This record gives sequence, structure tokens and C-alpha cells, in this order.
Amino acid sequence: MVRQCKSLYINASKRTEELLMAKRILCIEDEPDMRMVARVMLELAGYEVEEAADGKEGVDHALKIIPDLIVCDITMPGLDGFETLEELRKHESTAHIPFIFMTGEDPRTHLRKGMNLGASDFILKPINADDFVKAVQVRLEEADQRKNESQRAIDELSENITRALPHELRTPMTGILGSAELLKSQAKEMTPEETKDIAQSLFDSAVRMNQTLEKFWIYTQCLLLPNDEAKLTASRQMGSEKAHQIVKRVAEKLSSSYSRTSDLVLNLSPIAIGISERYLEQLLQQLIDNAFKFSTVGMQVTILTIGENGMGQIIIKDNGRGMSEDQIKRVHTFMQFNREQHEQQGLGLGLMIAKRLTEIHGGNIHVSNIQGNGTTISISFPLLQM
Repeated sequence: MVRQCKSLYINASKRTEELLMAKRILCIEDEPDMRMVARVMLELAGYEVEEAADGKEGVDHALKIIPDLIVCDITMPGLDGFETLEELRKHESTAHIPFIFMTGEDPRTHLRKGMNLGASDFILKPINADDFVKAVQVRLEEADQRKNESQRAIDELSENITRALPHELRTPMTGILGSAELLKSQAKEMTPEETKDIAQSLFDSAVRMNQTLEKFWIYTQCLLLPNDEAKLTASRQMGSEKAHQIVKRVAEKLSSSYSRTSDLVLNLSPIAIGISERYLEQLLQQLIDNAFKFSTVGMQVTILTIGENGMGQIIIKDNGRGMSEDQIKRVHTFMQFNREQHEQQGLGLGLMIAKRLTEIHGGNIHVSNIQGNGTTISISFPLLQM
């Protein structure tokens, strides 16, 4: 008897553990019979199932329970399937939940609209149990993979910040504290010119610190953006309709900051490309800044924009010291090259940031150079369909 009770307890414990580990799926369907069919199929596959009889109820319930996946009919009274998905994508807690449409019509009729809203898949009614369960399993596995990749990205970011941030913040902070202490203790004895020099030193140190923090923020976006499908899709679709004007603005601002406006050569054709203006400006900031930083006064920095064969291309060429083939291959490793030979500030993140932003927006980046005689960087993105 004791053995039987012990066995029952063990089996009950295992069942409880399975229930706790089971993925929760929300089924939004206005037809009761169809809801029941979907529920039975999913429960037999080991999933926990919640139900909603229409779109509004489905949105409210999803916000309450935060399911692991949602299956939803398209044609429903009130909020239809598309409106339901659109509403769920507005909320941070439900924006990234895998979403599968169920439809009795040819899925190709709704495919583009559904995918633009962020749908994961379509299942044709009447539902085939094997196809249905397999689709759910695949989308759940993809979601788990994205979560794991996001966590790895966060871990990588944490490690890199721990390694590099203290030095890059300590240097300008030391300048700020030193200058402030000097003002505090000797302000009465200083001439206006000396006070002005110390104020400039404070300003320069603060600017460097701000640039360091800004670069880390961009780096964070590079790591996390690929795992945020909604934000990435929005960035690609928003695009930059006047990318050449953004190139001109960023290049002229940087050339002025280096007091090298006469070194800048622009040859810009109008292009509209599939990356948001915000991310394009950040990308250009890194590449054009490097072009001036790693070349000297009197050396030209040439920038071109070209639109051809469905791609918009931005070419940045400097005549500085260049990079070796090995260094080009290692642009993703979060480091500066030959720092012991060349004095430079910063984190060595510029080219890596540009590479990631380009690739996650479906673009390409190519680096070519003759070491000691300059670097040419070409980035290209799909042209927007105007």
C-alpha cells in the first residue's frame, strides 16, 4: 500500500511538473466547434490551451495571461484576425508572441498582409492535426531560439561593457575631476584666459564621455535589434527616402568638427534605401568619423552614392593608413587595431557597429584597402520601391 501511494505521488509530481513546463497557447476562434477541434489537437500534443470567442476577448485575454503562442481565425465579428494581430503588436508584452492564422480561404490571399503585420504562419481549414501541431511546434522552437540568442547577446554585451567601459569612462572623468578641482581651489588666482582653457578642457572631457555612452547605446541596439522583429521590420519599411541628403549632412558636420572641410569630396546621386534615417545616420557617423580619424589633414575623404541594379550604394574612401586583411576579418571582435603604435581614443566599435547595422537591414558591406594607402568601404541596401 505504501509503495502504491509512493508511486501515485511520484506520478502526480511528474504530471504537475509537465503541466508547469507545458507551453500555453491561446486559441481565438468565433466558431465553438472549431475551437474545440483546435483545443483537442493541441492538448493531445501536450500543450495548455486557453480560449477566446472573438478578437476583443482574445486581445484582453492575451494581455492578461501572456501566452507562448496564439492561433487565430481571420474572419470574425468585431475585430477580425488582422485587427486582432495589429492590436496585440501595439503592446510590448504581446508584440513578439508567435501568431498563426487559421483560414478557410487560400492563404495566398492574405499572405502579404499577414506577414506585413508580423504573422508567423497560416494554417488552412479544415485543419490537419499533424500539420497544425508541427506548425505550432516549429514556431515555438523559433521563439525559444530567439530568446536564447537575445540572452547570449545580452551576456556578450555585459562582458564587453565590463571589459572596456571602465577605461573609456575613467579617462574623461579624470579630466573632469581634475579641472573641477583646479577651478575649485584656484579660481580666484586664475586669469580669464586660464579659466577659459579649463572650461574648454571640461567641455572636451564631457563630450568624449557622451560619445562613449552614445556608442555603447548604438552597440546595444546592434545586438538586440535582430531579436526584435517588429522594430526591425519597421526600420526596413520606413527607409530613408533621401539617403544622399543624410550622407551630405553627416559628412559636412564631421569634416567641420575635424577642421577639414577642404578635404571632403562629395559625389552624391539621389537614392532611397531600406534602412531608417535614424540607423543610417548612426551607421554613417561611425564610418565617416573613422575616415577622418585615421587619415591626416590634407588627405581627401571621398564619398559617393550610387543607385543601380535594385541596390543603393554608399562608398567612403580615405587615404589614411589602411588595414591589413587580418584586421578586416576581425572587425567583429570589439577591439582597436595597432593601438600601441597609433594614439587614438574610443572603443574600436565603429566598423563593427556599421557592419551589424548594415547586415541586419539586409545590406552588404565590403572593405578594401592598400595598407598604408587608405581604405574604401562600400555599403549597399535594397532600394525602396517608390
